[in-house]
Amino acid sequence: MASDLAFGVVFGVFVAALAVLGFVAIRWGVRKDRPGRAEWRRRYLEAAAGDQADGSTALGFGNETGSSPSDQDRP
Repeated sequence: MASDLAFGVVFGVFVAALAVLGFVAIRWGVRKDRPGRAEWRRRYLEAAAGDQADGSTALGFGNETGSSPSDQDRP
């Protein structure tokens, strides 16, 4: 009975430590990613603002005439 209790205590401490370690790792990753994601979003929005002037989209899709690709297939 004492060995069952000792195992339960040790296993519980192990599970708690693993949960804390996982939480800390995820929090660290999110904090490291946040500045890079903000910079990417700033560049993306700047590109989108510049692209809209020539009729294309921020992803580079579009054409100079402003018509859709399906309109080009029609006679």
